[in-house]
Amino acid sequence: MTDMILIPTDAHPAAADIPLVDISGGGLTETPIQQSMELARVHGPVFRRRLNEHEHLFVSSLDLVTELADETRFSKGISKILDYVREFAGDGLFTAYNDEPNWAKAHDILMPAFALGSMRTYHPAMLRVARRVMDSWDRQAARGAAVDVADDMTRMTLDTIGLAGFGFDFDSFGRSTPHPFVEAMVRCLEWSMKRLGRTPGGDYSEQDQEFERDSGYLASVVDEVIAARTKSGDTSVDDLLGLMLGAAHPKDGTTLDAANIRNQVITFLIAGHETTSGTLSFALYHLLKDPTALRLAQREADELWGDTPDPDPTFEDIGKLRFTRQVLSEALRLWPTAAAFTRQAREDTLLGGRVPLRAGDLVTVLTPMLHRDPAWGDNPELFDPARFTPEAEAARSPHAYKPFGTGERACIGRQFALHEATMLLALLVHRYRFVDGANYQLRIKETLTLKPHGFALSLIPRTPADRALNRAALPAASAGTTSEAAESGPELPSRVRQGTGLLLLHGTNYGTCREFAERLAAEATALGLATETAPLDAHAGALPKDRPVVIVAASYNGRPTDDAARFVRWIEDAEPGAADGVPYAVLGVGDRNWAATYQRVPTLIDDRLAALGAERLLPRAEADASGELMGTVREFAENLRVALLERYGDPETVGATVPPAEAAYTVTEITGGPREALAACHGLMEMTVTEARDLTSPGHPRPKRFLRLALPDGVTYRTGDHLTVLPANDPAVVARAAAALGVDLDTVLGIHAPGTAPAALPVNRPLSVRELLTHYVELGARPTRDQIALLVAHNPCPPERAALEHLAADDPRPLLGLIEDHPALRGALDWPTVLELLPPLRPRQYSVSSSPARDPRHADLMVALNPGGTGSGHLHSLRPGDTVLARVQPCREAFRIAPEEPQPVIMIAAGTGLAPFRGAVRDRLTVRQTTTAILYFGCDAPDADFLHADELRAAERAGALSLRPAFSAPAEGGGRFVQHRIAAEADELWPLLEAGARVYVCGDGNRMAPGVRAAFRDLYARRTGAPAEDAEAWLNRLTAEGRYVEDVYAG
Repeated sequence: MTDMILIPTDAHPAAADIPLVDISGGGLTETPIQQSMELARVHGPVFRRRLNEHEHLFVSSLDLVTELADETRFSKGISKILDYVREFAGDGLFTAYNDEPNWAKAHDILMPAFALGSMRTYHPAMLRVARRVMDSWDRQAARGAAVDVADDMTRMTLDTIGLAGFGFDFDSFGRSTPHPFVEAMVRCLEWSMKRLGRTPGGDYSEQDQEFERDSGYLASVVDEVIAARTKSGDTSVDDLLGLMLGAAHPKDGTTLDAANIRNQVITFLIAGHETTSGTLSFALYHLLKDPTALRLAQREADELWGDTPDPDPTFEDIGKLRFTRQVLSEALRLWPTAAAFTRQAREDTLLGGRVPLRAGDLVTVLTPMLHRDPAWGDNPELFDPARFTPEAEAARSPHAYKPFGTGERACIGRQFALHEATMLLALLVHRYRFVDGANYQLRIKETLTLKPHGFALSLIPRTPADRALNRAALPAASAGTTSEAAESGPELPSRVRQGTGLLLLHGTNYGTCREFAERLAAEATALGLATETAPLDAHAGALPKDRPVVIVAASYNGRPTDDAARFVRWIEDAEPGAADGVPYAVLGVGDRNWAATYQRVPTLIDDRLAALGAERLLPRAEADASGELMGTVREFAENLRVALLERYGDPETVGATVPPAEAAYTVTEITGGPREALAACHGLMEMTVTEARDLTSPGHPRPKRFLRLALPDGVTYRTGDHLTVLPANDPAVVARAAAALGVDLDTVLGIHAPGTAPAALPVNRPLSVRELLTHYVELGARPTRDQIALLVAHNPCPPERAALEHLAADDPRPLLGLIEDHPALRGALDWPTVLELLPPLRPRQYSVSSSPARDPRHADLMVALNPGGTGSGHLHSLRPGDTVLARVQPCREAFRIAPEEPQPVIMIAAGTGLAPFRGAVRDRLTVRQTTTAILYFGCDAPDADFLHADELRAAERAGALSLRPAFSAPAEGGGRFVQHRIAAEADELWPLLEAGARVYVCGDGNRMAPGVRAAFRDLYARRTGAPAEDAEAWLNRLTAEGRYVEDVYAG
């Protein structure tokens, strides 16, 4: 492939008229797409750009793009920039060369991941992440703070592709800063873009070294994603990663190699979120600036979801959001986030009758300028979603709109992106009013992709009154589709005549047409038809004449799908009359982005059947995957219903009441299951996580996490109380335990026991091994001597028995580790022995870090991750929407810090020991208490683990406390640990103690608490000259009087 140098010839002298613009002197700007757009405005829709030694052809006119979309003459071209992207994305789908075997192999293996059925399975993950956005925006709105739109859309789309595509949670909204993957990715994209404009001979070693670090980090994150899946033991092929790891090519049975899997994951993580986040950001910008369009979008969402601010959208709901989809399409027209694509000549050819191209020459389509072609009218800069009504789209060339590229190398994930974006945009406009407090003016940032720069919104939650006013002021956003056949006319029968059949045939490679056929069959069954569903090839050679035939078919690169090829050959070669009298209807499924082959096979089937004597029940319907796919399918289904009832209806059922359609399944919720019994055993209730985020900087060796839990109705707490939480064992540990014991996690057990059995085990009810090992037994505890003796008694291997008998008392291995390290135990422990061996899972206790005076309906926790810790590991894994079993546990009355208390208060904590004091400080703020309160807080460094630093500093400014941090690295503030700073400030503390000050200590009971006690004993001894035993007695008196109170933990 080559950039091109046009040489005028006698045959094509017009080539010399194409403008050549040399930008070598000034080079590429920070916004090269916008720079090229300006060149197109000045020099027209065809120009050559020279940059140093490279010359390249850009086009943007509809007539030339139409030619470039011809797959027989042109294919995807890998531009210089994409060549640079290959250095970190390799032969992924986006950057692979056309002749690389891995492109076709990966494309065929991964296409099922973007079929309709797969989209349905991704919907819950998309909704889960959408709720994270709204939770975050609710918090910002409550604080009166603006939201950074582009940053939050990037967080959302990264989490979505991570969860839906790879089962991996980046937890972007649980972080105070963007995930490092995003930052590294942006720098890699910028490196690729800026490398094109390098001055020959310049020194770019520093930039290249940074790129090497960033690309290495991207690879390490991807390796982590893949390793997490491999470690989980999940071998399903229900998502992208599952297909990459486990699916074979449908024709040759080969699989993707490890290097290509890494490249594909990197590609999808980048392409799967960077462009969609920009699309949503531009859409929100245009809605902000166009109040009428915003109110129409709100009206559409309100019609669908009513007044509830937190709807639960179904997969089908998203297909009904037609105007919202038009908003996104128009935003992509004005600012396509992937703003250019390159085509490569397959052979020597003449473009537009005047541009000679050699085989391999590259031509870049400047998409934003194509989207401003005269085909879009005389005001293409105007934001107008009406450009994408079905009527407007049908009247316009499909080549005028190319935000996803063109042909077989067009974006494979466009339906994923549009479903995700449509749902979130509708949820946001339904929930919020947008305020442009800063009068934002659009500035576009380029990192190969485009997005608004510095775009912030303020938010006001919408109310039912606001929605009612909107409904009254505006017409419906999108009128429902009413088929001609369904318009008012003679009353129809409610059912068909008994014995009427219907044959539904599908032609599909990835299941979408089969799913539509099965859906039509279910609806026909409700009308009384006896239905049969089969591939088209099952009826190659003859169609039945005793029942109508409905065909749902697609094309694949203009050819029949694998299950329709023989049928198509038959109807092409069949003699006239071969289908005489067969009633039929055709629903074609395709994508207008493939304009040259759009609906080719469905059209062929429809035309040939008519020529062979078949009788149309309905005109052929065209469902466009890039347009109103589900709307067209629904309309076809309604028209088919009417046609079948008109032709085959039972006259005796005219006017009869149609019973509601029966659901395929009847489902009842069974209470009193294992989870309920577990909760009852420990006196716990289900609580929902509403917020989860990191409190420490990325990479901190002792991570700490913030959780907010919604309390059930009727549950209250007081400042300083604890939350008792029942954890769950980590799935990876559960899998290890099952492997060590030699058991299948899906085996179902029935546990029966006498009345003396531990109440924490589920008895007399079915329970899977997975449930037992996850929720009921400890897997990380150190073994007791009795447990080791049990292992010795059941180990059939003499050397292993001897090793267990002589186990050192200080052996650090947990019980599970011992079982793993003695493989003869695998399968040697029967279930009664296992249940005797593994102690019941015990609840853990955590200090509540919030104040009910501020928020009585939620309780906050701060949790330090203990390596290998069951409780902390479980809590660190929780995300908003997850539930836990917990209860409020009152603290000792002596540890309650009354905010109105006149005596001075000295609070001392390290790490998450801060929790009860955060609540106490909030109490003091609520009652505006400004009496002396000192908080000593130990942590590593100001920018590492200074928990809730901004909040505490604000409280200090308000006079609620005097903040005394003690940083261990670097040493400052009087010493490395809190006890050192206490000693250094003894002159200030002694008068407070003499005045009746109360001291409260919370945190590590092994090192911190003893150190603090020693500091106070030393303080007393130095001030009074008393001996050590008197200092000890003084501290004991303070403790007995409730003036020195500890709430500490060991470990």
